[in-house]
Amino acid sequence: MFGYISICKEGLDSEDANVFRAYYCGLCKAVGRECSHISRLGLSYDITFLALVLSSALFEDADITEERCAVHPFKKHPCVVNDKAVDYAARVGELLTYLKLKDDCDDEGSVKARLAMAALCRGKNKAVAKNKETFDFISDRLLELSRLEKQNCSEIDEAADKFAKILEYVFTPDFVTDGDTRRILSWFGYNLGRWLYIIDAYNDIEKDYKSGSYNAFLAKADGGAEEIKRKIRERVDFTLTLTLENMASALELLNLHRNRALIENIVYQGLKGKQKSVLGEE
Repeated sequence: MFGYISICKEGLDSEDANVFRAYYCGLCKAVGRECSHISRLGLSYDITFLALVLSSALFEDADITEERCAVHPFKKHPCVVNDKAVDYAARVGELLTYLKLKDDCDDEGSVKARLAMAALCRGKNKAVAKNKETFDFISDRLLELSRLEKQNCSEIDEAADKFAKILEYVFTPDFVTDGDTRRILSWFGYNLGRWLYIIDAYNDIEKDYKSGSYNAFLAKADGGAEEIKRKIRERVDFTLTLTLENMASALELLNLHRNRALIENIVYQGLKGKQKSVLGEE
């Protein structure tokens, strides 16, 4: 369900591109510090986006310094440091990754997932120590989603709602204290989670059709994978576009203290471009 968030480089100036890279590098270092160094292998743009939005919604300035790392030992790169949103996102990313692997292991008996869980165990334990309620909340929602999958639920909205509530929750951490900001971030996160689940389900139709894995679009559907995709493409496009519009409405209300152009680039251009790509549009 991850891997769909991206920036649109053509619509981004060099300064904002450097800011995004600074958050990505800062998150990488935070994952090593807050979780484990092996956990840095699971770094993604999705969790970087969480860190970027939450950090930009806080009054505190984000410190950006020039630092080296193991991957780039000879040249310094911009890196966000001393940012509570980045540290929080590092832990949340670890919890999401671990619980997704656990879900794969429980549902499919994946040996690969079991080995990856063992490798992330130390980092997961460190993350849980600071965010136990978040871990429990995500676990419960994934359990509810797993029950729907076992029932072969054919209602994509019902399945997407479970995952959407996870993003709704993680976008409203305790350190965001302003009531209006929390309500806006809640709606923003919910619609992002809904969009991610639906686009991932559509994108996986062929793979799930071949493997026999659960997919709400395949449950009780007739025909081959390509035929099913063709039949539902227009409806899925409408649903995804409406969900992005809900995100955009929340973004317009959100009082961001910095990085608005960068976040708008991701929401208005990056996500929409990914949607067109997955749906087979130019």
